[in-house]
Amino acid sequence: MAKENTASIEENFKEIEKILDLMDEEEVPLEESFKYYEEGMQLLKDTAAKIETVEKKVKVLQEDGSLKDFAEESRE
Repeated sequence: MAKENTASIEENFKEIEKILDLMDEEEVPLEESFKYYEEGMQLLKDTAAKIETVEKKVKVLQEDGSLKDFAEESRE
């Protein structure tokens, strides 16, 4: 069972950057590159889910003072 990612979005992005730097190294064995790739893809998936959760919570203040869901605003 995969462990739950409790890191913030920003922390995930920093970790993804570290993984990309490691993958850019010329001496990284192919198997290790695949491991980094898998870790990076899982982080991206987790990060996307966290961003989606935040978007659902964000409200947009309309000109008339009413609140509208961010998701509704972005579809218009």
